[in-house]
Amino acid sequence: MGILPQGQSWAQCAKSILPWPFFGLALWRAWMNLMFVAPNGLVPFAAATNHRLFDTAMLISFALAIPLSRQLSPLGPRRWAQWLCPCLMAPYAMASVASLVAPNVATTSTPLTVCAAVGATFMILMWSELYAGLTPFKVLVGLTGSYALAPVLVFLLGGFYPAYQGVALVLLPFAAIACMRKAGALVPLGHLRACGRGTIPWRVVAVMVLYGFASGLSNLHMTELTGINSSLTTFVVAGTLCLVLIGLTDRISFAAVQKFPPALMVASLVLVSASSLLGPHVVGFCLSAAVLLSYFFVDTTLCDISRRFGISAVWLFSIEETASMGAELAGSKLGAALALSPLSTTDTFPLFMGILLVAVSLVAAVLLLGGNGLTGRWGVSFAAPGALSENLGLQERRRQWVQTMAAEHRLSPREEEVLGLIVQGESMRGIAAKLVVSEGTAKSHASHIYEKLGVSGKRELEALAHAATDPDATA
Repeated sequence: MGILPQGQSWAQCAKSILPWPFFGLALWRAWMNLMFVAPNGLVPFAAATNHRLFDTAMLISFALAIPLSRQLSPLGPRRWAQWLCPCLMAPYAMASVASLVAPNVATTSTPLTVCAAVGATFMILMWSELYAGLTPFKVLVGLTGSYALAPVLVFLLGGFYPAYQGVALVLLPFAAIACMRKAGALVPLGHLRACGRGTIPWRVVAVMVLYGFASGLSNLHMTELTGINSSLTTFVVAGTLCLVLIGLTDRISFAAVQKFPPALMVASLVLVSASSLLGPHVVGFCLSAAVLLSYFFVDTTLCDISRRFGISAVWLFSIEETASMGAELAGSKLGAALALSPLSTTDTFPLFMGILLVAVSLVAAVLLLGGNGLTGRWGVSFAAPGALSENLGLQERRRQWVQTMAAEHRLSPREEEVLGLIVQGESMRGIAAKLVVSEGTAKSHASHIYEKLGVSGKRELEALAHAATDPDATA
């Protein structure tokens, strides 16, 4: 199997898989890191901010979004939500810049911190909803690419003078929304209106709770080299996986990715005993890499559930974020309590913490690999070994064929959309849901397409497309 399609560069291949606006998620991650995860200590406003308040406000916002998800979904296309996010997030950055010349501005940090948390919550939900319109392979490429790009942005902006950095941070939320709007034009969200009605994927949520707890517990021991928030580990792990995914465009198995977290957990368990010799960075890298890869798997699973079952991404991700953030807060408090306990003064304390972290993560890995909890109830087929595969070359040929047919037979923009969905194998009901029209309207568009292309119906049209786009098709 070739790594890249013949005559195609990495950049061309990446663009054909996922247009660049989908990586605008990296802008939001960079903003979060520079504002709250690792803020500039020279800025008075940042020094006065209660970062735990930010986390608590986000947790409450996600919890409130759960019962309101029916009214909020779909959230991305709503203009008020698109403007609300940056308008709530930017004032915090503006106040940070102002505090450089007027330190008294720091007294307003509490209300602005709460506003920024609400804006960040809506930003996460809108990006999650957008990614839920993609296939699992593209979700993975977008997530890993965004996670890898964010540390680069943090590194570049971190070298700015505080005032210049503050101005850039004012603009980042607006740039993230602009990317989301551009990407949103390519993804129909009408099928995401329904709520789950109590059908919670408990195994997926349990994995996030355990990894959230482990992440909070390990915060005291993570550095800028290790950790999951725009660290060097994030850049290496996410960047490597993204390049592998882009290179293997013909066929990729998620089974390999799925096996990495437990393998790294076992490696961490072995290395814990030697941490005094190897230092904490080796163990921290393994733990962080395992957590990151599991996050990618869980988020891809939730997006697949939302896309294929029509369950609101706002509802699913609000549940997941509420559970994982609550667990992370609990883990942080336990870690802080243990650090102040008499146990922390003993020589065996690092060993005890390492074993505790790995034990929690191993339980999460067992749940992650237990296929019955996913495929049995939800039918998340890509979780099975070797099942995540997409022939992107075929997809590209189909897209070009649809464009050619639309131009030659003068199809309307809506008819071109319907033709593309028919070629993808969508039913009339599925087309109606994705385009947010009635099934009768979808059938009417399809009839016009059949007439213009000179075919008798859907089956003949699919056969025509198959013969034109699949080089292995037989007459």
